[in-house]
Amino acid sequence: MGTLRERSKQYVRRQIAETALGLFLAQGFDKVTVAQVAAAAGVAEKTVYNYFPTKAHLVFDADPAVLDGLVAAVTDRPQGQSALAAVRGFLSSVADRMGDVHSAEARAAFRRMVADSPALQAHQRQMAAGYERALTAVLAEQTGMPAGAPEPFTAAVALVGALRAGFDAAQASGGVGQAINRALDLLEAGLADYAVATNPPPARP
Repeated sequence: MGTLRERSKQYVRRQIAETALGLFLAQGFDKVTVAQVAAAAGVAEKTVYNYFPTKAHLVFDADPAVLDGLVAAVTDRPQGQSALAAVRGFLSSVADRMGDVHSAEARAAFRRMVADSPALQAHQRQMAAGYERALTAVLAEQTGMPAGAPEPFTAAVALVGALRAGFDAAQASGGVGQAINRALDLLEAGLADYAVATNPPPARP
């Protein structure tokens, strides 16, 4: 449960993040200042920065938990389970939680907000790069590959790509969970027979 002080800090953090997200969705991320977020949340601007290093962190406040969970899923997976299966299980649970907490309309509005902000898109790429570095290190250690070997990095980038597909392709794929699973299905099957050139090319749907 944590101490009273820890619970209080978690409450303040959550209140700031929820207030910020409401303002960003209503007015646009780039049009709202941190000072406005602080005023709306009833805290000092310094307090906001104590919890969130940058304005973009207010939007992706779950990032540390996702990173920790992703690494733990691969590190602590049972014997005989592939890294892909471990990541599938973890990302499915993340997608389920998102569906339980946020409506489809709210998730679509969030994606539009990110798509409309170059700053948020850049931050999202930085997050993905952090996930890739962390997974690369875990996979290299577990497979006994030397630092800089291409296999762990390639695998990590592909697995993180499934997470990004869940966000970017959700609307066209029937939701975050379905998009993630379709991306991982493709990786599981392998790319050798994917997108083989045809002449003439198939018509677009």
